[in-house]
Amino acid sequence: MSRDGGLTDFIPTEDWELNVLLLKVSQGLSAEDLAKFKFLCAGRNGIPGGVLERMTTAEKLFSYLRQKRMISRDNLLLLQAFLWHVERPDLHQMAADFARRVGDTLYFYAPQPQPEEGFQHVRFHVAGGLERFKRTELEALRAQVSRLLFVPPEFVFLSGVEPDQAVTLTFMVHQNCQAPLPDLLQDHGDRFSSLGVDRVWAQGKEVLLPGSLPFVMESTVEKQLCELLEKNQRLSEQVASQETTMMQRQDEMQSMYEQTANLQRRESYFRSLVAHASDNARSTSPAPIAVSSEDGSTHFIV
Repeated sequence: MSRDGGLTDFIPTEDWELNVLLLKVSQGLSAEDLAKFKFLCAGRNGIPGGVLERMTTAEKLFSYLRQKRMISRDNLLLLQAFLWHVERPDLHQMAADFARRVGDTLYFYAPQPQPEEGFQHVRFHVAGGLERFKRTELEALRAQVSRLLFVPPEFVFLSGVEPDQAVTLTFMVHQNCQAPLPDLLQDHGDRFSSLGVDRVWAQGKEVLLPGSLPFVMESTVEKQLCELLEKNQRLSEQVASQETTMMQRQDEMQSMYEQTANLQRRESYFRSLVAHASDNARSTSPAPIAVSSEDGSTHFIV
């Protein structure tokens, strides 16, 4: 049984609990809170104004941020920052409680082939596997990246977790913040070495950290697993695209059915008007009047 008293084997998505959290948060936000959320997202390199205008509900805004991988089970800091800045400690506590319930285990998933516009990918190779590198280490690594770049940790987004001799974490950071990272890593690499990071890829450069071992080609199993993760992501995106197209077609067909039914109702209405007018014309026609002429014949005048 799930914490919601539901059916763990029959939930429609692995993000069920996250969806429930976002739904509860959305229901608790006022129109003024939503306006503040949108204000925080606006500005240079932020969400375009035309997009924000379409965010008429908090659910739409959260869906957009999830598509950008800025809110997920592994990226909850932005949501908490939003709630903190709009002064909703009750909802902030709800998000914090969920973050504590998520658990310490990370799961493999492939990063997007390209980062979102205005962002760059930074890949960290961590010695050991997921059995050693847990969510607590992830947050420690995120915190180190944010300190090094002098940006809030809620703007350092985890984009992928891949098996690669150990584990490779892909973060998405703003391109304006990432420029000095390779040089900074050379000077402050010990901060990351203590977390098991032995090499970093940023801006097309590979940075070897103190104590890093010679890079060994990934095993066949690891390579196949990475390929499967990427293939699974592409298939998921294709399925989502096909489902969206199918729903659009269904909406178009439903609209055509409704238009046809409306035309049929109008046709029936006008037919009934014509029939009613015809019946009235017959019922109100004056009876012919018999008129006798001088020669004795009779004529009828209508």
